[in-house]
Amino acid sequence: MLAVVDIILLNAVTTLAFLLRFWGLPSSYNWAAYMRLFPWDAGALVVIFYVYGLYGSRKHTSSDLNQRVVTAVIVNGFATLAITFLATTIGFPRSVFLISAFLQVPIFALWHRLYRSLTLRDAPPTKVLAVCRPSEIEAMVRYAGQYLPRIDVRQIAPDAPMPDIAAAGAVIVSRDTDPAIRRRYFIECLRLDIPCFWMPDAYDLLVSGAELTALGGTPFLELQPVRIQRGSMAVKRVADIVLAAVGLIVLFPVMAVIAILIKRDSPGPVLYWQERITVGGRIFSLVKFRTMAVDAEAATGPVLASEKDQRVTRLGLILRSAHLDELPQLWNILRGEMSIVGPRPERPVFVDGFRSDIPHYDLRHNAPPGLTGLAQLEGGYWASPEDKAAFDVHYTKTHSFLRDLWLIATTALRAERREPDKRDRRA
Repeated sequence: MLAVVDIILLNAVTTLAFLLRFWGLPSSYNWAAYMRLFPWDAGALVVIFYVYGLYGSRKHTSSDLNQRVVTAVIVNGFATLAITFLATTIGFPRSVFLISAFLQVPIFALWHRLYRSLTLRDAPPTKVLAVCRPSEIEAMVRYAGQYLPRIDVRQIAPDAPMPDIAAAGAVIVSRDTDPAIRRRYFIECLRLDIPCFWMPDAYDLLVSGAELTALGGTPFLELQPVRIQRGSMAVKRVADIVLAAVGLIVLFPVMAVIAILIKRDSPGPVLYWQERITVGGRIFSLVKFRTMAVDAEAATGPVLASEKDQRVTRLGLILRSAHLDELPQLWNILRGEMSIVGPRPERPVFVDGFRSDIPHYDLRHNAPPGLTGLAQLEGGYWASPEDKAAFDVHYTKTHSFLRDLWLIATTALRAERREPDKRDRRA
């Protein structure tokens, strides 16, 4: 049923793209050309959606489902364009498929999330084993609920004998569990094909993605560098320049209005400059719209902003909630101090403290900082510095252009997830 509805939606969305492109119905010649292509386009969509797990039985989270849909739509768009260039009889602009791809992302994401909700509504809860101390069970239930919407969690002490896990839908293991016990659960979960989750420590982060090699007939693991390849960095930089330049031009009227509102809302400058750390540990001046009162840190010194910070102006609350205060950082991106996607830059005074507490923290500075990133989308602004560093290291090790496109699209489509009474890490 999913595949049939996907094909119907694909046809409906492409028809809408035709209407938007031609401001009405296209000519019979254009439409006949599309109908000749449609079976190939529909077949490619179903195959690609299947490859990306959109027809599987696994219960994806909303963010994971969005990621799979965005990536699948992008890949299918390239596949469709390739088919149109191979089919010399096609008689309509390829821009139709570009418009269609932009429309497909939200429509397919909403449809697949709706289908997931409908199928899970009457389904029995999934049994989850949480290997943790009793004091950690509340947090583990919250974590497991991010993966599976309907769960029945059973707590297992880390030093207790491993129970029969064959009936479990997932196993989640705390960071403090002894490595030997973790390995036992890993092997059993792999044997039974049961999803297993655990909070990585510094060692897990560094060895993830290691390649197996042989030295003298003995297997060895070779660590992969936590660094973006030079070719990928060149492509990333070109994309940053183009997007930042276009963004500054298109958003200039919006930024001009914001500047006028700031001047009317509170006394002080429109822009606020602050030292941050960029790639290689260098310091640069990040620019943003001022959202706090002038000399907000005069009495307290450098502190992290909180959810209900009294120093934030009335307009500042609105700008922060919509992230409009970050728009001037397009200038930092154009100057090469930042990227569209990457680890969020932190202030030097906080970085010094994080370095002493988190051994691998400086590895996040091997990638240029960004306006948005994996840590912001997956962890949120209230995530701990250690969790943020984990996401940032993983992003740097697994960087790809398609991953950047997904992060940009997800940022545009998804509002920031807020959690009450947590500290907002945006200083």
